[in-house]
Amino acid sequence: MKRITLTTMLIASLFPVAKAEVTVHQLNDKVSFQAVTWQGQYALASGTAGGIYLSANDGNSWQQIPAPAGAEAKQFRDNQRLSSGRLVVMSAGEGPDSGLFISDNAGAHWQQVSQGEAQSTFYDCFYMTSLTMGWLYGDSDEQGLFVLATTDGGLNWQRQSLPIKAQSSEGGFASSGTCLNDAPGRGIVIGTGNGDTPRLLILEGNQWHSIESPIAGGEASGIFSVQATTNTVFVSGGSLKLAGAVASAWQYFIDSGNWQALPELPLKGAVYGSALLATTEGVEYWVSNPQGVAVLKPGADDWLVVSQSNIWSLACQAEKGCIGAGKNGVVELYR
Repeated sequence: MKRITLTTMLIASLFPVAKAEVTVHQLNDKVSFQAVTWQGQYALASGTAGGIYLSANDGNSWQQIPAPAGAEAKQFRDNQRLSSGRLVVMSAGEGPDSGLFISDNAGAHWQQVSQGEAQSTFYDCFYMTSLTMGWLYGDSDEQGLFVLATTDGGLNWQRQSLPIKAQSSEGGFASSGTCLNDAPGRGIVIGTGNGDTPRLLILEGNQWHSIESPIAGGEASGIFSVQATTNTVFVSGGSLKLAGAVASAWQYFIDSGNWQALPELPLKGAVYGSALLATTEGVEYWVSNPQGVAVLKPGADDWLVVSQSNIWSLACQAEKGCIGAGKNGVVELYR
């Protein structure tokens, strides 16, 4: 494992550069990470080739943990370590290539608790809101919008019936594990794509709401990542087909129902992953894609570029900083 500490330096950039210390870990160049999560002192990164890595010290060192049997070809595009120590990982792919797995002994034994049944099934992201409650979002099928829920810590998952009609081809993006997220004090929020009009699906109490977004829709376009505070949803995405176009980032204010565009991003195509970092000045909004990592600080008029690495997923913790994970087994710490 290679570890490099450097100060971010970009030449001829049109955007300001953050004076951040970046520590780079290259864990396994045969694994490309597609999701990273961070709760307490534990960080979990997962991705291609069945690669799953766990850190017990805030990302300062990492250990590869055994993957589910026969998972060499699976892509673990979302994950979460619960406070009980339970690991939940999600594979994405068509039909049976989509699945959910849990382990209560750091990967020594895995149990598959859900699997895609038809070629139309494609899991995109999940989030455990507590030790018992969790939600999963996938591409829509002939039955409509695809949402699963668990009430027993991930052991059993049930299809939910939503009172909202799916758009043709509407689904999501398994790019970072953040197309579904917690909306603190409210419920959950989902960002959709591939349909004519990307939208937010918000569950508050027992009521689902559908909110159309200003992000352009169509094939391989839409909302890729959502983050939420009590009243604000940070929404980012773009298009995989328009690689030269500027990616999209907006805020949606839940109580007023208003959208506000954020400053133009220094990333093109689509944002893959995002995270929020609480600071004494307010909330920082971090975004990433194969072109790098950028942050919008509270009250700022422009983004700061933090890294030019190919980073798919981000996770942040107050007073600790952020972790990014991406191509060729790279994990970066931003402190």
